[in-house]
Amino acid sequence: MKNAPKPPADLSDAGKKVWKKIFAEIEIDTAAVLLLDVMMQSWDRMQEARAAIAKDGATVTGRFGLKASPWTAIERDSAATVTRCWRLLGFDQQPPPGVR
Repeated sequence: MKNAPKPPADLSDAGKKVWKKIFAEIEIDTAAVLLLDVMMQSWDRMQEARAAIAKDGATVTGRFGLKASPWTAIERDSAATVTRCWRLLGFDQQPPPGVR
């Protein structure tokens, strides 16, 4: 896309960097921008969950003992959304530049 749209303002700095890199390397149509937005929002959410798990651990103590932290489900669901969007955008169908 010649005139790549600016990354959404609510993306993290790292998310904005990935957004810009995708537009610099891969041609996507205007309709796919919405899907890319969902993918990058989920990517940010996944990074947030990973940071929380790294800080607090993957388990919490509940009424009945240890259970999975809610962050583990957020990480799992966000990673699944990123993977689905990646495939729907067709990024898994073409090799990265310079790779044969």
